[in-house]
Amino acid sequence: MEEQSDDITLRVARITALFCSIAAALYVVTQVQPSPVAALFFSIGPLIAVILWLQKDARRTGVGAVHDWGYFLLLAWPVVIPWYAFRTRGRAGWRLAARLLLLILAASVSALAVGVVLRLFKAGL
Repeated sequence: MEEQSDDITLRVARITALFCSIAAALYVVTQVQPSPVAALFFSIGPLIAVILWLQKDARRTGVGAVHDWGYFLLLAWPVVIPWYAFRTRGRAGWRLAARLLLLILAASVSALAVGVVLRLFKAGL
């Protein structure tokens, strides 16, 4: 019998998104370009954390039981995540889909918001 691991939780995805958001915001505040590796991590780190959680959740629910589910999620995540959320949670799936998409985009949204606020302060508003 296969033992389920509890290491990939949604909390891991939240912490990853929070770290990437804070780091991206700090880069915007200091007006320094992140290294290519850091920029890649800010954009793909939360996505990988969400995909790992979705793989674990898919095993639990039995939905999306294909061999390359993780790779399929990586390629088509904007379409597959909402489909999965509605398929597993019904009409309440929109909340899960919105939370997962927000986690994935958190670093970009944070960097954009901090950039807008900085521009407003520089303009004297």
